[in-house]
Amino acid sequence: MAASDKKLACSLEKQWVGVGSPPTPAVVFGDDDHGRSASISPGAVLSSSAGAAGTSPLGSVVDSSTRKLLINLILTLNNSFADYDFRNLRPEDFVREASLEMVMNSVNSKLSRVDEAEHGDLCGRLWSALDTEASLRECEIFSYVADMDEDALSLGKIWSVNYFFYNKKLKKIAFFACWIKSKSHSRSFENSDHEGMGSDEDGMDFDDME
Repeated sequence: MAASDKKLACSLEKQWVGVGSPPTPAVVFGDDDHGRSASISPGAVLSSSAGAAGTSPLGSVVDSSTRKLLINLILTLNNSFADYDFRNLRPEDFVREASLEMVMNSVNSKLSRVDEAEHGDLCGRLWSALDTEASLRECEIFSYVADMDEDALSLGKIWSVNYFFYNKKLKKIAFFACWIKSKSHSRSFENSDHEGMGSDEDGMDFDDME
């Protein structure tokens, strides 16, 4: 892991480590409307705080494993789109996908026209490469909910898809993103007058992250 990535990872861990942690339990005494003494038990305070912290699509940020996953997803996006900074993303900015089959069907549908035009097994080669990288059947799958106005997966795009294949056992994330740009965006930024298609496929491991 690059020094800049380690620095950002440490900064994000400090930012998130206290989020959702329950406060020190306390007993509160007072009088109700009838002059009777009332109290709140320590257990009730803890239960209320835990409920407020809740869980996200990535899990509870109280757990160190969830924080590490969030940080690794952010680092993956930052390394894939160097002109953008994703450090302010929250767990709620991601979605946990229900199954590998649903993800494959979605991607295959998007790429079907390209596959037919090239007369080749593009989708088959794609899934083979990703499986070699991350053993897909062992992965949890997440996607980033792109900002519709500003970020790399939405700006100038007709549509885009992105998926993170997280293999906890291998400590590895394989990232796949694909998009079609609008004609106007292609002309403005690539001096092209045709609809453009781009993709990004990246694999990252985090063996050196504490």
